[in-house]
Amino acid sequence: MLKQVLFYAVGALVLSAATFFITRNVVIQQAPIKVMSTIENRIVAGAGDWNTCFHNQTYGPRKNAARRANPDSIISSMAYDLSNGPVRIAGETWPRYWSISFYQQNSDNYFVTNDLELERSSFEFVLALDGQDISAFEGVPIISPTPKGIMLVRRFAANASDMDGIIANQQALTCAPVDPVGT
Repeated sequence: MLKQVLFYAVGALVLSAATFFITRNVVIQQAPIKVMSTIENRIVAGAGDWNTCFHNQTYGPRKNAARRANPDSIISSMAYDLSNGPVRIAGETWPRYWSISFYQQNSDNYFVTNDLELERSSFEFVLALDGQDISAFEGVPIISPTPKGIMLVRRFAANASDMDGIIANQQALTCAPVDPVGT
């Protein structure tokens, strides 16, 4: 009888531990994806579609809005979906500070560069999935680990008078599905 009770107790303990670790791993893996999906949906709502630039054009803190980590960082974003093919991101850097970052579906950052690391002030990237043929496209390839994710472009605004130049810089930013060269 004692062996049977002990057997069931150990079985229950093993089952409980397995359930805990499986649930924990599912939550740890799925929570960032749910958060990123929410962020992607907000960007898509603002931009009007996937693979389209969305621009913050407000300097400094905003009333009745979420606090930004850096109110002097003016951000352009894009929620991308590469399931229908690669996306082209091209434009000019901003002279005070400029960076571009890409985040995969689970929120991991997989690519970042800034204005000091680029050879020129103009840039052109082709964002694609591994295995997508990008040989017909111009631009530096960036391979996304997941079909969906987000891109962030940050520009430093020293003061409100920088905004006209930043807005012009944002308007020159291209975020769009790519067309083969010469078509």
